[in-house]
Amino acid sequence: MEREQRRTQVLEYAQRIFARKGFHDTNVADIIAEAGIARGTFYLYFENKRELFETLLDQALGDIETRILRVRRGPGQPPAIAQVRANLQRVFEYMLAHSELLDILLHHASGFDPVLDEKLAQFSARLTADIERALSLGVDMGLVRPGNLSVAALCILGAVREVIASAVRTSPGNEPRRAPAVDELVESVLAVGLRGVATARLLAGEEG
Repeated sequence: MEREQRRTQVLEYAQRIFARKGFHDTNVADIIAEAGIARGTFYLYFENKRELFETLLDQALGDIETRILRVRRGPGQPPAIAQVRANLQRVFEYMLAHSELLDILLHHASGFDPVLDEKLAQFSARLTADIERALSLGVDMGLVRPGNLSVAALCILGAVREVIASAVRTSPGNEPRRAPAVDELVESVLAVGLRGVATARLLAGEEG
């Protein structure tokens, strides 16, 4: 097996172990047993489990960023809403396909490892900055209302994370729930994001 293929395989097995046992309860012995490799082989690729975990985070962030394309306008371009929908579709499909890694990101207990905490904070901050940049471009193009884009970006990231977390969460009996269709998730998120939940009556102050 090629060196890069073996390294990729180790990362895939490590995701499963981290998701099952958590970062702090996982050790190198667990990873090499799951991957079926020798200890020396592990250290050919990674200095320790933290470096491996950081590699997983960097890889995930890069994969997500490549799936978010800039909305373009002009002759021959799809409608802006169709491009936004396609971005969400790609991101949701990726996250659902990598639910083990997502579980680590959502449920990592902070306070045990300052270096790891900082790495996860950087991961979230970079995603938030990407969203804020996209919103700013939307404002420039007349597609997004001006406002506090930093807060808006945090709201969007939090909403997407919670929707995905609910989609991959297991039932009380530890049985996987029925995964909702990606199209269903995308349309629901778009409906709330673009139109909110208030009716015209509520916005007009006629709720009484």
